[in-house]
Amino acid sequence: MTSPTATPLGIGFVGCGRVAELHQAAIAVSDALRLVAIHDTQADLLATRAAAWDTRAHASLDALLADPAVEAVLVLTPHATHLEVARRVIEAGRHVFIEKPVSEDADAIDAVAAMARSAGLVAMPGHNYAYGPEFVRLHGLVQRGDLGDVRALFVTYIIRHEESVVAGLSGILGEVMVHHAYLTAALLGAPDRVHAGRAEPAWVHHDQEDQAWMTWEYPGGRSAHLFASFAMEDMSAAPWTFLVRALGTRGTAEMNWRSAWFERPLGTLAYALPAYEESYGRELAHFASAIRLGVPPVSSLEDAALVARLLAAAQVAADDRRAVERLEDGRRRW
Repeated sequence: MTSPTATPLGIGFVGCGRVAELHQAAIAVSDALRLVAIHDTQADLLATRAAAWDTRAHASLDALLADPAVEAVLVLTPHATHLEVARRVIEAGRHVFIEKPVSEDADAIDAVAAMARSAGLVAMPGHNYAYGPEFVRLHGLVQRGDLGDVRALFVTYIIRHEESVVAGLSGILGEVMVHHAYLTAALLGAPDRVHAGRAEPAWVHHDQEDQAWMTWEYPGGRSAHLFASFAMEDMSAAPWTFLVRALGTRGTAEMNWRSAWFERPLGTLAYALPAYEESYGRELAHFASAIRLGVPPVSSLEDAALVARLLAAAQVAADDRRAVERLEDGRRRW
């Protein structure tokens, strides 16, 4: 990928788990970024990653933030720690990228966004699906009205995961449907009403749902239908592994990951989906451009706060088995 400047951006990782593998693979083939240092609280993992990735290992976050080669930090820790780490990164004068889900606390996301703006720093969420060329095309078609009135949007994720992979995660509604939420909000905006549900999990020990769904209602008879599953694979001739499809009154457009597939595990997936993996490189290239050239992120921390509010509404809808509506009296849920 072409660098916006001649000097690669020095990147530090905080957190070296599975998602870090995808970011490292993207940086390894980029001339816009260079991995210069990493930190993880697990000493064995830190040492293993530093050796495999040929980079410096720092035993503490303070040490990483004191490293002059670190110009920007990727926060790749468990999501409950994201905002505390991000605040420390901003206080240290570094740009920050925060993996999804950024946080369940929308007001705290807004506060971190304001903190970064005040410091003149870039703070960007890890909304990687929004940077794929198919989605960029789809977004343009919808926003220009080329498809007419988009009356129905479908976002479907069906990828089987082993229980050992998801054992440390929350349910699929909060972990994976963040992607569904920011993509749908980018295409159609915030809905008027949210319906949601969760399936009883089929795991042996893990107590979180392995399937979930949402329907978002909009004015004018528009709707979005969002589904995610860790429970199975779609083995059909045209699988819905990951699919975004917009149906308009004048046309249809879609984003589909199954343009290429091969056997090679990486991160949390048991096989390779190049369109998915390449989205990490595209978003990190955009992160570099946001820092070096001032190019605004496709999906911002403010968008992440909206997503947190919508997913909170979905959790209520699923718990209470009722629709949750946007409020119109100045006390909007989102």
